[in-house]
Amino acid sequence: MYETMSRCVGTCYSPSGLYDSPEEEKIARMRDKELTKILKEYHRQELKRMKILLLGTGESGKSTITKQMRIIHINGFQDEERLAYVADIRRNVKESIVAMLLAMQELSIALDDNSKQPSAEFILREADTPGIESTEEFFDHTTSLWEDNGVAECYSRSNEFQLLDSAKYFLDKLGEIRLKDYIPSDQDILRCRVITTSIRHIDFDVPDGGEKVSFSVYDVGGQRGERKKWIQVFDSAASILVLADASSFDQTLREDSSKNRLIEALEIFEQVWRNRFLRYVSIILFINKIDILAEKVMLGHSITKLAEKYPDIFPDFDSYVPSATERAAFLESFPGGRGRKKSRASSRTDVDDEVIKTAVYIKHLFMKIVTGELVLRPGLEHTDKKWHSHHSCEYYYTCAIDTNNIERVLDGCRRIIIRKHLERFGII
Repeated sequence: MYETMSRCVGTCYSPSGLYDSPEEEKIARMRDKELTKILKEYHRQELKRMKILLLGTGESGKSTITKQMRIIHINGFQDEERLAYVADIRRNVKESIVAMLLAMQELSIALDDNSKQPSAEFILREADTPGIESTEEFFDHTTSLWEDNGVAECYSRSNEFQLLDSAKYFLDKLGEIRLKDYIPSDQDILRCRVITTSIRHIDFDVPDGGEKVSFSVYDVGGQRGERKKWIQVFDSAASILVLADASSFDQTLREDSSKNRLIEALEIFEQVWRNRFLRYVSIILFINKIDILAEKVMLGHSITKLAEKYPDIFPDFDSYVPSATERAAFLESFPGGRGRKKSRASSRTDVDDEVIKTAVYIKHLFMKIVTGELVLRPGLEHTDKKWHSHHSCEYYYTCAIDTNNIERVLDGCRRIIIRKHLERFGII
């Protein structure tokens, strides 16, 4: 737009000699001066607008972060908008119970109570019936099944098949979700899963130094088929937020059951970090879903199996020991750590050491890509040591459904993004 307006200035107001009278020339020069003033102001305002791009694999939490930005910076959701999520939440419930019933067949897990077999048959038979998830019959059968020990056993093995992170959360709330006057809470909306199949963006202003800074945040699909759209919003990005699901170390991609999700996240990060078009764009890494990571580790899931399968990517996990500083950084970020002094955060006893070790180790892997110690795709690395001199990477541990955690993280991101943006344009 700036260039278009500039061309207009050059063609509409020509040098002296093309006007019928001195008065016309004077008027033209005044208009030219005014347009120049408008252009300068427009350019100044555009420098203030920060374009942020959210990247990551499918289900890494990008859309949840976008919702958090709306809650924190745009006064959340009105009742009408909340009601629009009811259908999606009920579809999440149906998808979850169907996924578990199908997985029980694959994993040879039987219902503990045989009398509930008709309920399972009903759910599988009517799974494709439009609107079935809003009927009383559906909720009766689903409630009965969710109380079965066989279904509970299947849920405990959810890393072996594709299941929404929010499955247990919504199934535990069936009594509320089935009500005709049900209105989703902020937490319900944050946990609601809808696949992003198009580029979405939100705009908001954040106070900074007595002025308002404008942000435009773009969320694009994370599935492989959607990534070709990413390049469309790379241009002029002030920063890129890369979300990595730390809890996905024992899961495969929904669209490719042969590919581990964490390895895919590492590869995506490597592509972004070494992309020549992003050489001057700051990158902020969110080590996300640390709450789910903790739940998995406490259930006995470990990254050890992945390390044994890919020793070149995950060396020395068993012997890895986080530093005191790394421990403190994680504990301060983990839910319940906000507001504590670092000295107090580091002495927390409510977080298992294996959880801390796993989270910090995963962060360590991403940072090894930044330093060049870890190369997943040979040929992408840059031999010029100065190549990344204007290209930094900061990281945060995040829990996308925890508004307090995300508000604190976004405040830190805001300062980084503004500083890097001003440096890029030579303003500071």
